[in-house]
Amino acid sequence: MQGTFGRMVLGFIAAAISVLIVHQGIIYILSNFGMVRGTPWTMRPIGYGPFPTLPLLANSVFWGGLWGALFGLLYDKIPGTLSWLKGLIFGILVVVFSNWIFLPLIRQYIFKYPPQALFAGFNGSNPMVLLPGFLILTGFGLGLGIVYGILARR
Repeated sequence: MQGTFGRMVLGFIAAAISVLIVHQGIIYILSNFGMVRGTPWTMRPIGYGPFPTLPLLANSVFWGGLWGALFGLLYDKIPGTLSWLKGLIFGILVVVFSNWIFLPLIRQYIFKYPPQALFAGFNGSNPMVLLPGFLILTGFGLGLGIVYGILARR
């Protein structure tokens, strides 16, 4: 696929695959070690928002796909020459800006959900609170970069 739309579609598909395999796989591993509460690959309804009966897995795939579409748009602007490295850099940026800064502010001030602490509640005393989100989303970015690189070659 050529052009902007094609890169966005490839990014969406690559991200959906990365969510299903890498993102959820890391959640599975971390939940077995007691580092996160949650069930990977769950079809349980999310229970809030405009589509409260939407399965959590479908919600994760959709939002991951949108991040992937953005990755497809920014692919040439991300530093590095290897797609897996570009994906890793993108995953780090997603965790820092999205999950640690923007998402808590959006949930609290726009959608009026229960408050979520900036930077996952990190106050300087326990850096381990940052680790699960960092591992999940950088892993997602790495998987996204690998799958995108494979799909873009074809």
